[in-house]
Amino acid sequence: MLIPKYWAQYKQRFELSKTADSASDTFNSKQATIKRYGWSDVSQVEALAHAKERVKEAHQRWLEGEDIVRRERREEYNESNGIPIREQIISKQNFSENGLTKTGLESKASDTQLVVTRNSYGAQVANVNNVAIVDVDNDQLLHYKYPDDYDSNGYITLLTDNQNQPSAKIKVWVFVLTFILIASVISWLGLSWLWLLVVMIGATAYLWQQASQREKVRIQKYADDSASLPFFITDLIQKRIASYPNESFRLYKTPAGFRIIATHDTIAPNDALVADWFEHFHADTNYVRLCQAQQCFRARLTAKPWRIAEVADKKLTKDIPAKNFWFDAESTAVDSSIEQRQNELKARKEWIINYDKYAKNYRACRYVERFTGKEASHQLEHRSIQAFIDWHDMACQVDKDLLLG
Repeated sequence: MLIPKYWAQYKQRFELSKTADSASDTFNSKQATIKRYGWSDVSQVEALAHAKERVKEAHQRWLEGEDIVRRERREEYNESNGIPIREQIISKQNFSENGLTKTGLESKASDTQLVVTRNSYGAQVANVNNVAIVDVDNDQLLHYKYPDDYDSNGYITLLTDNQNQPSAKIKVWVFVLTFILIASVISWLGLSWLWLLVVMIGATAYLWQQASQREKVRIQKYADDSASLPFFITDLIQKRIASYPNESFRLYKTPAGFRIIATHDTIAPNDALVADWFEHFHADTNYVRLCQAQQCFRARLTAKPWRIAEVADKKLTKDIPAKNFWFDAESTAVDSSIEQRQNELKARKEWIINYDKYAKNYRACRYVERFTGKEASHQLEHRSIQAFIDWHDMACQVDKDLLLG
């Protein structure tokens, strides 16, 4: 797993000057401020040294004429920069094949290694090296089940109930031309412009009513189609174990999708079989990208802050303070004073205490069903998987009668 404990950032300004004409004093000057992140599992000093080394490498490429990224920015889901995810490490533990849970001990390559982190919006996340977890998003699943009705983001592209009605664009153009015609008649006859105002108010009310009706149809369609997804994902799992009877899975319902855990064997994230599972179950593309970049599987353990009632009640802010927590308070690379930085980190600690307290009233997912292939009886031999599942279900509070968060 690639989850560094220490982070640093370093930036340096460079200048490149070239003489344009030897017979004159004119010259061309090129400047660049290069910023890079550094990381380490050993110390903050080593993380800073890594950042400086990455700046040095980028500077060399710049001298060679390469068009480099000057200032590295934090990106969600490692969209393009390839930098390890920056999350606060909360705890580490291992689940071994002898069924015992080990904490803080050197693990074997076959052990299931678990790292609990706090993500960018404050929720706790399980990162595990060899227990396959597939995250499925409702919106993307709707696209695969109803490709003609939804785009890849789950947005309705076609309302089948209104196919025979004129499009909204045609209606707008009809009203525009009608307004022009009425205005021409009023001007020609010298009538009061109040009539045009009346027509405009009536047209606006009509268009508003049509838009509202269309939105109701869209919401109802989305709700009806989403209600069919549990049957769709169940069917996908059943088809999978029918073709691969040595496999078995546990299905969970999340607030906006599903979570599938493979229970028959441990496996590495870069295994070709995992790619097959991701494709077959239509895994969330952002999740797939992050698993590949971080070299592990992930599962959110606590509620998203904006789903907690205390956020709506103003008892907790939606955004966690000091998102760039990985820099210490004395870091000169952070664009704030030491005192301001200390205050931000203090506010972060207070937010975390309150969030963790409120999050206990929500469960991250709900257990649905287990699916076992005909030849998957050997799954009971994998005690590390069962130990992780027991831990996962307890951490997510799957069996408690709580709202999904």
